[in-house]
Parts: sequence; structure tokens; C-alpha cells
Amino acid sequence: AAAAVCSGLAGAAVAASARRRASVARKGWQYEPGYGPGQDLPAQPVFPQNVERIVPAPPNSHETLQGYVGADVEMGDGPWDPLGFSKLYDRNYDFNCVMVYPHVQWLREAEIKHGRVSMLAFVGMVVQQWWQIPGLPQQPDWVLALDECYASPVAVWGIVQISVFAAVMEGHFFPEYAWEGIMKREPGDFGFDPLKFSKRPGFDLKKKQLIELKNGRLAMIGVASMASNHVLPGSVPFLTGAYAVRP
Repeated sequence: AAAAVCSGLAGAAVAASARRRASVARKGWQYEPGYGPGQDLPAQPVFPQNVERIVPAPPNSHETLQGYVGADVEMGDGPWDPLGFSKLYDRNYDFNCVMVYPHVQWLREAEIKHGRVSMLAFVGMVVQQWWQIPGLPQQPDWVLALDECYASPVAVWGIVQISVFAAVMEGHFFPEYAWEGIMKREPGDFGFDPLKFSKRPGFDLKKKQLIELKNGRLAMIGVASMASNHVLPGSVPFLTGAYAVRP
């Protein structure tokens, strides 16, 4: 119950921040009439007084994706985006600049964040099978272990601490204005480098970012496969039967 309350508060805080930003954007973007689908350029924005001015990035967000890490090695001649998600942002300019679709900045931030969480989750799923922390529920099944943790007074407070930490980090590093494509920092860059790896001679940041991106994508597939095979045993090739529960 405590973890559920904590997660609810964190979600409410993020939702409130998103609503505030959306409200500011709606107030700030009041366009002159005459712009609509088929026209090349939007009318000039008219900003009311005492309203925060949000100037979204121009169209062609797909070009921004081409400059991100990994775009030059995915398909050889450009990023792999068969469904055209990176081009959705440009459709906003067909709807009088109502920011309905996210910029590729937001999408890349979400991809990196989910990749990092999935890497932690996959390691936890595997390690849980052979090693448990003394004094906490001794359950090798990674699905049943979570239920036992919620039932344990000691373990549940650990979940609360993790949830609070995640909420604080999410609030502090919230990708403000990434939806509009004008976030000031690079997606996924939290400035967290306590061991100063980036300061060492010969450190190749782009190479490390590419490694993280690829491992994150693979981890997302791995976690989804483990979860799918647990619900539907045999649904994932080479991951059948009890292996879905105990890798």
C-alpha cells in the first residue's frame, strides 16, 4: 500500500507538470487566422502579455534524428524508422501548431530511459534466481518474488525508497520542452559521471553512448521476452517451459 501511494504521488506530480506545460503552450501559441493544411509556413505567433514564450522547433525533426548517435550504423545510410515516428512532429504544423505529436528529442529521451531501466530489470531477473539478500524473501521466481516483497514489511519499505528516489530523479531531470524539440540538454545526458570516466584520456563518448543505446534496446527486447514467455510459455523461441521463470 505504501509503495502504491508513493507511485501514485510520483505519477500525479509528473502529470501535473505536463498539464502545466501544456496549458502554458496553449496560452502562448495563439496564431493569426489563415494557417492550415497545405500552407508552407505558419502565421507568426502572437504572445499575450505575462505568458511564458515557448517557441517550438521548426519542422523536419527527422533531420535531428539523423544527427543522433546510432543513426549512421543502423541501416548504413540513415536511421531505421520504418513507421516514421520521427516525422510525426512535423504533422503539428498541419494542425495550426498544436503540439500533439512529440519531437524526436522526447522519443530519444524515452528510448534511453527505458533502455536503462530494462538493463537493470534484466540483470535483476537473472540474479534473483541464484542469489537473494539475507533477511528478505527467499523466492527465486522473479514474478512471485515481487508479490512476496509487497507482503514483507521490511521489503516493502525498500520498494518505497526506490520509488521515492525514482520520483525525485524524474522530477529533477524532467525533459522540459523536449516534446517541443527545444530541450537544452542532450537526450539522456544527466551529467552523472561520479567516476569521471569522460575526463580520462582517450575516452570516446560517442562510442560509449552507442554501446549503451544498443544494450538498452537489447535489454528491452529481453525483458519483454521474459514477461511474454512467463504469461504464454513457449511463445518465445529458445525460452520455453520453466526457463521463463528460472533462467
